[in-house]
Amino acid sequence: MNPETTCCFTGPRPKRLPMEGNEYSAEIAALKTNIRSAVFDAYYDGFRFFMSGMAEGFDLFAAEIVLEMKSEFEGIALISVLPYSEACEHHSAAISKRIKNVLAKADSVISLSEKYVPGCEHSRNKYMVDNSSRIIGYYNGLSGGTAHCWNYALENGLETVNLYESI
Repeated sequence: MNPETTCCFTGPRPKRLPMEGNEYSAEIAALKTNIRSAVFDAYYDGFRFFMSGMAEGFDLFAAEIVLEMKSEFEGIALISVLPYSEACEHHSAAISKRIKNVLAKADSVISLSEKYVPGCEHSRNKYMVDNSSRIIGYYNGLSGGTAHCWNYALENGLETVNLYESI
């Protein structure tokens, strides 16, 4: 995996997405369409590896879209980056099942820690930015993990694609 051909995702959990991430809403349908378009553009710009932090919300949407695109785009790969091994166990049963399904289909799964430790989500974000040259996100200016990741990407000179303005 070469950073020059690697793109990562960052975005909030459902509460900070339009319509609180309701997947039946027109706003989330539009967001998913825009994620697909951003991945399409990245692919045609030479990106082949797409890293997702696998959190519920934007990260999971992006990972599922990359998997859907694998049949259409030769060489596209999903790298799932978990902050700790059991991260998918701390969600509802339905979300845990979706995350496990994505992990089973991912080209690579990287777990940065065996167990939860304070700051592990920031370490995951730093790992993804340090190994990418473009970031696709939904950054609405609010503080939190997305802000940390987005600002770290800016500090490190990554190309940025902010889908917040597209909804």
